[in-house]
Amino acid sequence: MGEGAGVGYHGAGSLSSVREFMKRDGVAYSVNQPVATRPEQVRSINRKMVRINSSGIPVICFGSMHPGVENPGEEIAYLKENGIAGIKMHPEYQNFYPDSDEMSGIYEACRRNDVMILFHAGKDIAYADVHGTPERFAGVLSVPGLRIVLAHMGGYRMWDEVERHLVGKNVYFDVSYCAEMDDARMKRMISGHGTDKILFATDFPWERASVMSAKIARLGLGHKEEENIYFKNAAALLGLRLT
Repeated sequence: MGEGAGVGYHGAGSLSSVREFMKRDGVAYSVNQPVATRPEQVRSINRKMVRINSSGIPVICFGSMHPGVENPGEEIAYLKENGIAGIKMHPEYQNFYPDSDEMSGIYEACRRNDVMILFHAGKDIAYADVHGTPERFAGVLSVPGLRIVLAHMGGYRMWDEVERHLVGKNVYFDVSYCAEMDDARMKRMISGHGTDKILFATDFPWERASVMSAKIARLGLGHKEEENIYFKNAAALLGLRLT
């Protein structure tokens, strides 16, 4: 992927590589976000994620889902029963619009089982079109009881639209792969959205935690606000005890 897109990356794309860079950059927990590019991959991916979560290593795996799965409620119930906190979906890789009717069964199953969804949001450098626009995600926020995290500060390289349609709404943003964003814009967006709804993230192996933490430090948000972003918000979402 890195070679095809002309993008640098870190490590070897393996679990051991994740753990190596966690140690280098002082990361206590990582959250792994798998993407199924075909419906038939969903079941095997999810069972592997459950196995990793039961291994005791400090990598918390989400599950996967695909719009083409015939009975999403059954699989999402399986994830809930096995302690999986959320699923990852990617509008570009999986070719769907987040506000389309085909997603209603997945949203209802996630809402019913209290399983959150983390979406890739905004542009993807490998695709010309954008399915997951901030405006379309704004249309999903009306689903009652659905917990949503939008990666890349609500919409990669679509931050004008994020400020117009999403900032201040009841949705989480993560800061993954946003080192390129202007510091002043990021601080304005974080302040406007509220630090209680911002999550530290990297999109590793495409970015390192040390790069993103240096960027957050430059913003001058304050100690309490940084604690929210670095771990308190994520701990609350994931049900982790803080010691």
